[in-house]
Amino acid sequence: MFVKNPEYFLAIVKERSISKAADRLYLSQPYLSQYLAKLESNLGVTLLDRSHTPLRLTPAGELFYAYLERQDYLDRQLESDLRTLQSQKPPQLHIGVSTWRGSILLPDILPRFVQFYPEVQVVLHEAPVPQLGDLAASSVTDFCLMHIPSDLTDLSYELVMHERILLIAHRDHPLVRGLESPCDAPLPFGDLRRLEKERLMMLPEDWRLSKLLYNMFSVQSVEPVNILTTTNNTTAINLVAENMGFTFLQESGIRRTPYMDRLSFFTVGEPPLTCPMALVYKKNGFLSPAARTFMNLIKDYYRQFDRGSALTAPSHKKCPETESISVSGYFNLHKWPITSEATQPQSSAFAR
Repeated sequence: MFVKNPEYFLAIVKERSISKAADRLYLSQPYLSQYLAKLESNLGVTLLDRSHTPLRLTPAGELFYAYLERQDYLDRQLESDLRTLQSQKPPQLHIGVSTWRGSILLPDILPRFVQFYPEVQVVLHEAPVPQLGDLAASSVTDFCLMHIPSDLTDLSYELVMHERILLIAHRDHPLVRGLESPCDAPLPFGDLRRLEKERLMMLPEDWRLSKLLYNMFSVQSVEPVNILTTTNNTTAINLVAENMGFTFLQESGIRRTPYMDRLSFFTVGEPPLTCPMALVYKKNGFLSPAARTFMNLIKDYYRQFDRGSALTAPSHKKCPETESISVSGYFNLHKWPITSEATQPQSSAFAR
């Protein structure tokens, strides 16, 4: 659909005023009012509710605005891609992740992606989790792998999974000594009040994972008195490995954790506490085939940790021969182990 001067309507929406938009566009207010009236007449719908000050979009106006924003983004993306093609520079894929998650995820996924798109340069934007949403909203990244952000005004997301949060302890700590609780079959920890006087390595309070944990502490009347705050999960793991306390970590981050022989792992809460993990990108933004392929490789990777809670989106592969590969076949093909939970229900090791 061709829309003449779409920037006029976008300006009206952003300024929420015809007169202010006219000033911004160096047009007269009557001319801009006539433009809007003609646009609505051509579309056969009312785009703006003029009974409100400032102006407010109607449902049809919201739909039309989203269309124009997406079209504007696609136009700019096309211009950028054409410039890249003319300059003979290799295309780039910008991915946002936390530093810790990037070091875990990329060694498994990048080799497979390179088989599909050897010409694409992957640019990794490693940043603290609270900053990742801003990177996606401002189109610095094509997408980010992160917890679902609280502010979704300019963002869309695809749920990957509800990832279990595990309590990690040194296996010789008095609270867990003698218990066999490996990461692939963790026991329930039970009463978290046992941790009140223990040192807990925690991420900052405003981070999504910590918010979930502190909320659980509140519900269970747990009042920790010795908290060491860090922005780095690796630091927390290293301290636990030296028997300096406990920490909490998403299940998928454990498979590359050093000192596995020193550690024990436990679920917390009943049902076990989980955190939603998602692929987040700019609302109405353009996702290239390369971005889509990488995103679906991430989804396939996380299937080994999923307990039937998410991963509803079908996989998309660039190469036709991979489209019929089942989940188990995919991981067997790429030497990624499939973990499975015990079929029998487990009671807390600390219930006695």
